[in-house]
Amino acid sequence: MATITRIDIRVDEEKKLIIAKAAEMAGLTITQYVMGLVWPDAERRVAENYKVQLSARDWKAFTDRLDEAPKELPALKSLLSRESRFQDA
Repeated sequence: MATITRIDIRVDEEKKLIIAKAAEMAGLTITQYVMGLVWPDAERRVAENYKVQLSARDWKAFTDRLDEAPKELPALKSLLSRESRFQDA
């Protein structure tokens, strides 16, 4: 189980009351309500940061390379044909 930690935020009293009322109306705690709204957006933003976006030209070049025949690698072929040093491999 993940370690639970705290996030403290500062809001004025009016915002706190509105957030608390909205959470109550949703049948949630303030934490559940805020996390239900914040977490999906945070995950999406972080995931978007790791996406690779290619132009149509670059995508075509990438897929063309993937479709090419594999390059012969004699040293790798030799290595893989040797007996393993590990037992039960």
